[in-house]
Amino acid sequence: MKNSKNTIKGLFVAVLGMALMVSCGKYKQYDNNEVIDNTFSGNVLVTSTGSDPAGDFTGNGDSGTYSFVWDNSGKTASLNFDITSPTGTVQFIMNDKKGDEVLNQTITAGSGEDTYSGVSSEGKSGKWLVTMILTDFSGDGSYSINPRD
Repeated sequence: MKNSKNTIKGLFVAVLGMALMVSCGKYKQYDNNEVIDNTFSGNVLVTSTGSDPAGDFTGNGDSGTYSFVWDNSGKTASLNFDITSPTGTVQFIMNDKKGDEVLNQTITAGSGEDTYSGVSSEGKSGKWLVTMILTDFSGDGSYSINPRD
């Protein structure tokens, strides 16, 4: 009976250790700039990759999500994005290496604000998840992201 208790304890410790190792680098298994989700029915054109990703997007009443992994060498990130659109919304969400949300910003067409420029909250450097959620988006826009300390 004692051996089976030790075996169960050993298995529990091994599983817990593996879970901790996996959770320490939430996006570790993905390559830098790898697209994770692309359900946006419009177009996303990536114009720059590497440490300073950038791109353009267009839509004609389109909706969906576009997300990718970005290897951020800093603890924060600067995000710039703008839209030229009569309708729709564009939301950017950034999650750090641990999966914690460090930025969540939305621009709504017709609100008088068509540009965002700001810095994320501090997070863990490493591979971050960058998500764009576009809803009923008509027009065009662009984005650029840069690491910061």
